[in-house]
Amino acid sequence: MAHATAKHGYVIGKLSTIAGRYTLALSCGFVCVTRACVICVVVIFVGSAAAADEVTRAEEWFNKIKSIKADFVQVASDGTSAKGKLLFRRPSQMKITYLNENGGKGLQLITSKIWLHVDRPDEKLLTSYPLLETPLSLILAPKVSLRPNGYETRIKSSSAGVVQILVAKEEGEGAGRLTLEFSEKPFQFRRWIVVDAAGIQTSVTLYNLAFDTPIPNVAFKLPSYPADNGL
Repeated sequence: MAHATAKHGYVIGKLSTIAGRYTLALSCGFVCVTRACVICVVVIFVGSAAAADEVTRAEEWFNKIKSIKADFVQVASDGTSAKGKLLFRRPSQMKITYLNENGGKGLQLITSKIWLHVDRPDEKLLTSYPLLETPLSLILAPKVSLRPNGYETRIKSSSAGVVQILVAKEEGEGAGRLTLEFSEKPFQFRRWIVVDAAGIQTSVTLYNLAFDTPIPNVAFKLPSYPADNGL
């Protein structure tokens, strides 16, 4: 199986394929993959008592759920867009599948307790990164905490029935802005928006959400590719 392990400072949240159509915005530093770029902004929350209350509410929401199934649509200010499906089973398993033009499976992100695996089925190539160096580790931990040190947060003014938590670092490594958006009734995560250091804004909106439904182990099984596809 082609399984190359990369050790970089941070793994990211914006993911693009050969044509650059696929972009996943999540949150934390930067890393480039062959024909795939994942960009992220490390998340940290510091702020007023009101902001802390909303952050606590968001943490409690993540800690309470057992699983999520959802479709998503992703749009970036550079003109790229994509659709796909998300599976999330706490505490450590997530699978994000981008759909290609004919509706088939394209690029995939699959996590385990230790790794974030980037599967490029068109190239029959699997590349892996330490999960702890990615923003996904924040919500895949046994106990979710959205308060790493060094960044600042505030509650953004938003329309009625919506809570938006802005997390920002203005300069240095991992600079960027992340907004986590929750609906009020019911209170649940529905969208994230990332503005990276280059000023590109990417919005990912979840829909057709289903919570706490069983997800079989096979859903997170890694593909097996011939050894000669390795790096």
